[in-house]
Amino acid sequence: MENKEQILNKAKQLHQAGKIKEAQNLYLELIKDNNKDVKLYFLIGTSFLQLKNYQQAKNYLNNSIKIDPNIPHIYNSRGIVHSKTKEFQNAIDDFDKAIFLKKNFLEAYLNKGIVLKNIKKFNDSFKCFDECLKIDSQNPKVYFNLGNLFTEFGKYQEAKNAYDKAIFFNNKFAEAYDGRGDVMRELSKINQDDKYFELSIKDSEEAYRINENLDYLFGKIVHSKMFLNDWNDLNKQIEIILNGIKNDKKIIIPFPLLSLVDDPQKHKENSILFANTYVPILSNNFKTKTTDNSKINIGYFSADLNAHAVSQLMHKMLRIHDKKKFQIFCYAFGLKKKDELHKNIEQNVDVYRDIGNISDHEAALLARKDKIDIAIDLQGYTGKQRSGIFANRAAPIQINYLGYPGTMGAKFIDYIVADENLIPEKNQKFYSERIIYMPDSYQVQDDELKAAEITPSKIELGLPENCFIFCAINNNYKILPEVFNSWMKILGKVDQSVLWLLETNEVAKNNLLKEAELRKISSERIVFAKKTSYDIYLSQFKHADLFLDTFVYNAGATASNSLWMGVPVLTKIGQSYSSRMASSLLYSVGLPELITNSNEAYIKLAVELATNTNKLKSIKLKLKENRLQKALFNTEIFTRNFEKGLRKVYKNYLEKNRPKNIFIKEKI
Repeated sequence: MENKEQILNKAKQLHQAGKIKEAQNLYLELIKDNNKDVKLYFLIGTSFLQLKNYQQAKNYLNNSIKIDPNIPHIYNSRGIVHSKTKEFQNAIDDFDKAIFLKKNFLEAYLNKGIVLKNIKKFNDSFKCFDECLKIDSQNPKVYFNLGNLFTEFGKYQEAKNAYDKAIFFNNKFAEAYDGRGDVMRELSKINQDDKYFELSIKDSEEAYRINENLDYLFGKIVHSKMFLNDWNDLNKQIEIILNGIKNDKKIIIPFPLLSLVDDPQKHKENSILFANTYVPILSNNFKTKTTDNSKINIGYFSADLNAHAVSQLMHKMLRIHDKKKFQIFCYAFGLKKKDELHKNIEQNVDVYRDIGNISDHEAALLARKDKIDIAIDLQGYTGKQRSGIFANRAAPIQINYLGYPGTMGAKFIDYIVADENLIPEKNQKFYSERIIYMPDSYQVQDDELKAAEITPSKIELGLPENCFIFCAINNNYKILPEVFNSWMKILGKVDQSVLWLLETNEVAKNNLLKEAELRKISSERIVFAKKTSYDIYLSQFKHADLFLDTFVYNAGATASNSLWMGVPVLTKIGQSYSSRMASSLLYSVGLPELITNSNEAYIKLAVELATNTNKLKSIKLKLKENRLQKALFNTEIFTRNFEKGLRKVYKNYLEKNRPKNIFIKEKI
């Protein structure tokens, strides 16, 4: 029979081998006969921490501290528990206690620095990491976390340098390769240099080679390759992603999935998995108002309150909100560039707040202090998203709108804005939110858009004269092989025609030209538009004859820009939110005849419109007339209907009802 020492050694061996539960069972047996053993309590506490049972971890670590309050490692472990449960000040206090008891305690300094970064106290975080480097100037974990810190506030070159050192001291550090890959993508945007983007993919792939189980890494690699229109093994990669979602694996963040598959059920499952990573700190308790006679406080949250599609669509509505009935707040974060559009928004809302340097917890508290009734997330799971603010309930009513075209799968988001074309009744089951149904399109428009007075000529844009111009100026990651195949078939059937695409990077351009040649279409028939100012971009639509939509993930703002400039949009409708956006716009502008249901129908109609001059002319005339008459391009009408929706959800809340589908019936 084994004695207690032998059992303890066996348990420690199991623990070191990663067999946490087996080790824990032995520890728990031993503690029955020795409930004053501080080390046993500590080992049990750390095992519960590793198993993510934070309450039990805290209980056992508390017991060990009661027995002996002078062991620094116990405070360090309890600090980690507190950080996991978002009790940040308690975590900092524990790390400070650990450092007090053990000078030069690198791990405690490191953990404290991480917590300070997470709550946006960047200067204090730097000080902690500096202390770490004084203790060990070659520690890869310190440089990795410095890289994360620099990334947090946009110092990407400094972040890269830090990740470089982390990898230098540990060339098998998967997370450091992953982090460096992320900043390489940012440096690619800043420097307009494709080499950074290619290097970012190499870093991501190296991270995957070292540790293929890193959360969301595989999906990141696939999405990055879509920016380069690298379709090698794409079908196999999508299959891996879908199998991963089926098995509750964190394989792809929600946004990239929208452009890969038209499967709203998979979108929902993946979003639920992602949403569950957010641990709220604050309670959902709000002091319920007893009347709806006072102004309703609306909070719009976004990282894109500048020259971005969301703001270009939104800014007039923000300006013309009924300020007698609503008080409008904007909470901005992640802004690196403040331009004229940003200034316009800032000047035309009641209260503007920059929350870029405060934590999600603090931002939610600020919104509560502002007595926000309805918080509207314009970011969703895109870009520099801050879903943690909404997980902590910034307001009693929370709405997903415009930025993220799909369900958030989150218990903390109550509503999504849509219309009956976008989310028909049969598709409601794919959304965790209740739906605010707009009477026309879900998408707000700016009916004061102005194109540049002087439009570059066709020659200046590289477009041939006397050719039919199919336009698909859209983000290239939306271009799937299925979409490109359809476009090439259209070009093959329409002589004297070209396809006009957006040039996002040189690698993608070359890949698309190669793909065209493989499909027996001369690369000379593919023309690329350079990125330019917004007014010139709008004016360039004058040269297009027909806009070809991407399917799976439709054009949104781009499609409405095309319609605004008088260019019809041809789309193929799908099942998901992102695959029905253009259809919503077309219904709203009175052109449902441009909505197709299959690749074959899409190709056939494109060819017909390109070869039947009278039919295309008739549609353009109809669009011209409807643009001034239909609701799609009437910001005033949209805003008032949107406000009706807000008042209805607010009234429902005052009546202490659960969120329910809301219908705004008024149409023009």
